[in-house]
Amino acid sequence: MISVYYSVKPGESLAEIARRYRIEAEELIRLNRLDHKIPLAEGQHLRIPIREPLRRKEKTLQKDTEWLTVLEGETADKAAKRAGISRELLLWLNGIRREEEIHAGQRLRIRP
Repeated sequence: MISVYYSVKPGESLAEIARRYRIEAEELIRLNRLDHKIPLAEGQHLRIPIREPLRRKEKTLQKDTEWLTVLEGETADKAAKRAGISRELLLWLNGIRREEEIHAGQRLRIRP
């Protein structure tokens, strides 16, 4: 299982974040060793377990696309955003350890 780290935005609740990432709030509490009686603080970092690619509401590629070709000047962040997944997941799916290892024309897997 891979994880991403999320920075809490002002006014966000644990339940809201759990829904967004399709996990149980109790799992977030356990994984991050939180006290459910203490509200989240703005800027607090939470470890979020990822079991499947996250689909963002932004403009993404078609659902059946499994590969993405890196564009000239595109970073791992930009490629992941275009694919609708996290940068961490993009790097993990392709066995890339450092972001600098991607280059224009490279085909990257974007679905497990």
